[in-house]
Amino acid sequence: MKLARLTEKLGNLLSSDRRRQRRKRDKLKELLKQMKAQQRALEAEIAVEPEGERRASLDLKLQILIEQRRKGVRLRKSLRSKE
Repeated sequence: MKLARLTEKLGNLLSSDRRRQRRKRDKLKELLKQMKAQQRALEAEIAVEPEGERRASLDLKLQILIEQRRKGVRLRKSLRSKE
């Protein structure tokens, strides 16, 4: 590797702001995985639920979860682009 690349990597390791940002991005990644699993579980539950009040409630929960996940994905992309 070239010297400039090595110094950049060293700066990344030593910078507390970058470490903090990386930890935040990693936590966000884990949270997004959990939300994806919840989304799949809700979709499976909706598939077997007959029409009614419970299904409408599950649909609402699913829509909220999808929007929260989209917001998290946008945040993660913005954190990645700042790096």
